[in-house]
Amino acid sequence: MLQQVAPSVKLRPYVQCYWQARGQSAGEPAGVELLHPDGGMGLLFNFGGALERDGERLWGTCWADGPKRRTARLAVDGTLDLLGVHFQPGMAYPFIGEALSSLAGEALTPADSLRRLELEALHEQLHETPDLPGRIALLEGYLLERLRRHEAPEVPALVASLGWLQRRHGQGRIAELVTELPFGQRRLEQLFQHHVGLSPKRYARLLRVAHSRELIKQGGAAASLTDTALAAGYFDQSHFIHDFKAVTGFTPGGYLDHVRRRYG
Repeated sequence: MLQQVAPSVKLRPYVQCYWQARGQSAGEPAGVELLHPDGGMGLLFNFGGALERDGERLWGTCWADGPKRRTARLAVDGTLDLLGVHFQPGMAYPFIGEALSSLAGEALTPADSLRRLELEALHEQLHETPDLPGRIALLEGYLLERLRRHEAPEVPALVASLGWLQRRHGQGRIAELVTELPFGQRRLEQLFQHHVGLSPKRYARLLRVAHSRELIKQGGAAASLTDTALAAGYFDQSHFIHDFKAVTGFTPGGYLDHVRRRYG
């Protein structure tokens, strides 16, 4: 069971959503949930058993889930009980307080590596507050306090660059984006590594693949993968297959089969 809760108005520029995920009832076979990358990062609080992510058992109470380059696979069973915050791409820095490039990758960063965030103390408070509205109120209070103490100056060019790429679903050359900025590509790369944790090119690839996934889901059984590739800005089928598999672990055809099984 997955529940999502929208943030307050003040946190909306920074936070995509809060979410709670709980596993299936005992006796049902374990499933797998796909956690697709979107350029954002999150915080995870565990109130159940050990997590199994990408085949690895993880013991602990809380982690930072840095910007992912590939789809992660989370095992879902009766012991799963997670609460999370998912930040907007490029907007976690005021809360984390360090370059996002240091957290990027596929592995979760345990809370004891980020002691200044006091995540273990927050986990204890959340654990003592079992109802979801109460937990969300605690998370909101924690994030608002960190924003008040650590708010970084807004970087308008970064916000504009993220919007430019998002509106185009990752299509368009980075060199074209740079012509609209008051600085060169090197500075853009530095901003993205610091605030997003990914290069502009890698972030654009995530957006293109995410758009491709949505087109496949919308098309269902009638989806034409050739048309999907063209709509996502790929003029070379092999390039489309390479990017799609590098991010999701599926070929486009394999993902279409997954969608058919999952959604009918």
